[in-house]
Amino acid sequence: MKIGVIGTRGFPDIQGGIETHCMELYTRIAGSGENLVTVYRRKPYLDSRNRDAKFDNIKFVDFSVPKSKFLETFLHSFISTLHALFQRYDIVHYHNTGPGFFIPLLVFSRAKVVFTYHNVSYTQKKWNPAAKKFLSLSEKVSLNNSDFVIFISDVIKAEMLNKYSINNYKVIFNGVRHPEISTQSDYLESLGLEKQKYAIAVGRFLEEKGFDYLIRSFRKTNISDYKLVLAGDTDYPTDYSKKLKTLALENDVVLTGFIKGEKLNQIFSHAKLFIMSSFEEGLPIALLEAMSYNIDVLVSNIPANLQIGLNQDDYFKAGDEEDLKSKLTGKLSENRKRFFNEILSVRFNWDKIAVETNSIYQQLTQKNETKSRNNRAG
Repeated sequence: MKIGVIGTRGFPDIQGGIETHCMELYTRIAGSGENLVTVYRRKPYLDSRNRDAKFDNIKFVDFSVPKSKFLETFLHSFISTLHALFQRYDIVHYHNTGPGFFIPLLVFSRAKVVFTYHNVSYTQKKWNPAAKKFLSLSEKVSLNNSDFVIFISDVIKAEMLNKYSINNYKVIFNGVRHPEISTQSDYLESLGLEKQKYAIAVGRFLEEKGFDYLIRSFRKTNISDYKLVLAGDTDYPTDYSKKLKTLALENDVVLTGFIKGEKLNQIFSHAKLFIMSSFEEGLPIALLEAMSYNIDVLVSNIPANLQIGLNQDDYFKAGDEEDLKSKLTGKLSENRKRFFNEILSVRFNWDKIAVETNSIYQQLTQKNETKSRNNRAG
């Protein structure tokens, strides 16, 4: 089966939830040897670390596009779709609504279209009114023109089924791999950190992540023997990201930038607490990653986080600095080890997710083959 993938910046070692999702999913789907997967990547995110990366049965097609908040996804998805028209794919899989705007062009190909809805983009504060209108229209186009829709959460599914009539769909959660806990601490020491003496938050520097009020809440605890670490950065410098970095430096917050591999492994392995202060998420891979390290967690009570099924004391009121401060004080004063492995292996298992997704591909291609035979017989 030939599969084209549109809507990710690419992988490996590229920041983003969709990027992590695609790497974990397609390395498994292609690794079986039954499928050939072509992933369309964006050249601005490629460098010596990842440009020449090799994976079994995965081909990369890289296009140059301007690294622009408003044009990058639009242009890359359009060019990738035009290329896909002539590749005789069995499946073209789009990820999220911006790229999905071009799905109708594939009516001129033999491919079946699968669309994964990761998050509701047009509610995000980074977009201006024109961009929000485009993303809202793109949602309608994506959901009405796909042969099959995958929702990564029950929350998104419920919202979309209330708006659209969708016949072929399924909820398939994000997953997480079980890590090998790092025994090293050289990277921590280079940052001036001590094991079990810091809390971490991970993500891109967007307003929706709530890192600014997290910093203010952490400062209000007046706990001097713990540090706050923000692991991540911004794709495009904005007024918010600049102010956030200034606020972090003024409050002795450790900024790691975008990290992967052993550096991220060390940060997770030796953290006391993971914090997610988001106002919006689809199904947060960063939270699942923290749980895979059995770190204690404290997360905002948005629907996407509530569906994970944590304990009541693991949640705080989203945007409420005083509630977050109170919960932080309690968590950092506790000495509690968490064990999330059973939850993760049953509900958020990448191997199972790959099998479920590949089964959808097979069902769609079998329908195509049956239709072709019937046409020839007629």
